[in-house]
Amino acid sequence: MADAMPMTSAPIIPDVGQRCVIIDDLRLAFFIGVHEHEKKARQEVSITVYMFVVDAAGSTSDDLDDHVSYSDVVDKLKERAASTRHVNLVETLAEEVAALALADARVVSAIVDVRKTEIIPQAKGVGVIIHRRRRSGPADGG
Repeated sequence: MADAMPMTSAPIIPDVGQRCVIIDDLRLAFFIGVHEHEKKARQEVSITVYMFVVDAAGSTSDDLDDHVSYSDVVDKLKERAASTRHVNLVETLAEEVAALALADARVVSAIVDVRKTEIIPQAKGVGVIIHRRRRSGPADGG
C-alpha cells in the first residue's frame, strides 16, 4: 500500500461580524464506549471546539472579561475527564462538550469534533462532528 496523504480539512471561517474561539485537538482520557473493556479503562479522546461569538464592532479590548475564555472550557473538560462517569457514545460526549461551550451566553453556536484516537489502529481517530446553536431566548433577543 502506498503512503497515504494525511487528511486535511477546510478551515473554519467565522461569518463577518463574528469571531471564533478555538480549542484544537485537546487530548483527554475518558470512560467511553459500549464494550465491557471500554467501561473498565479510560481511553484517549481528541476534542476540538469552535465557539462562535458576535463581534460586529471588532473588539479591541485587552481585558479577558470582555472575551470568551477557552481556558474556562478547557478546565471544565479536564474536570469532566477526571470524573468516573462513563458514556457509551462519542455523540453523547459531543453533546456534553457543546453544552459546556454554550454555557457562556456570548457563544451563539459551537462546532464540536470528538474522536476516539486509539480504537481503530489504522485510523487517526473515529468520532462525530456536531454543530449546535443557542436556543432563542431573552439573552439573545429571541
